[in-house]
Amino acid sequence: MTKDEYLAMLKRELGILGDAEVSEICSDFEEHFSIGLSQGKTEHEISAELGDPRQVAETYLSENIEKTSGYRATPENTAAVTQAVASVPKTEKDLTGPRLFVILFNVLFMVWVALSVYSAILSFWAATVGLIIAAVAIFVAAAAISSAAVAGLILLGLALLFFAIFSGIINFFLTKLAVIATREYLKWNKKVYNEGF
Repeated sequence: MTKDEYLAMLKRELGILGDAEVSEICSDFEEHFSIGLSQGKTEHEISAELGDPRQVAETYLSENIEKTSGYRATPENTAAVTQAVASVPKTEKDLTGPRLFVILFNVLFMVWVALSVYSAILSFWAATVGLIIAAVAIFVAAAAISSAAVAGLILLGLALLFFAIFSGIINFFLTKLAVIATREYLKWNKKVYNEGF
């Protein structure tokens, strides 16, 4: 961020302080920019070194509150505040809605989707096994036949065998994808059931 952007944001964040105090703080930061530029740094590097103007303003504002209120953080009053905060009972999140959603969504919708997906994958594997059995049967038939059709049967058997191998590879990746998707879905279910949305 440039010098002008940095100083404008700092002035905006320090808005509740008096004008004299804001101009004094901004002049200090203008001086930092002048020194940095004389050292060969860019405005972006200088603004990065100075930090976020919102955090700088928060620091000045908290110091101002301490000055005006007379409050100083000491170990005693910090311990008292910590003890008071710790003694406040934490309210548990109501998880009835998310749990009901998970149960109903799974029973009414996802069980049927999972059954369909895994049934389709099982049928693809059955088709692959069927192709392998058909290829083996054609090879056996080709061995029993002693005619010119043997070459055609062997080519048909090889085509079926290669198609079965290709189908098996596709089925392997489909099965892997379905298992990964199911695992992630179950993790999401567990998270929603235990922690809510």
